[in-house]
Amino acid sequence: MGEYQKSIDACTAAQAADSTPPNTGAHAREIEQQLQRCASAMYSSNAGASEQEILERAQRDPEVLAILQDPIMQQILGQMKENPSAVQEHLKNPMIKQKIQVLVNAGVIRMGTR
Repeated sequence: MGEYQKSIDACTAAQAADSTPPNTGAHAREIEQQLQRCASAMYSSNAGASEQEILERAQRDPEVLAILQDPIMQQILGQMKENPSAVQEHLKNPMIKQKIQVLVNAGVIRMGTR
């Protein structure tokens, strides 16, 4: 239905539930496959779109918009732009990591090798 972030969030919650007894990883493979399908569909939906189109689409998402308007996240994103290695320090904070992942999933920022 195009709500990739919600699907990813549901899979993440499923992973957490699956890692506790009595499950202890019983569904880990299935959950990981679903996460990969979500990521693949999400990235293919951005294929061929211009950077401007991706940004416009992302700004229609209230969660992405809230993250982009957050002064602390603006500061962190600025630090990441000036010093890409700074991202490793910020990813140690689970809340920041989750917000950055939302922005990556929306196509607003890109991380990884060039």
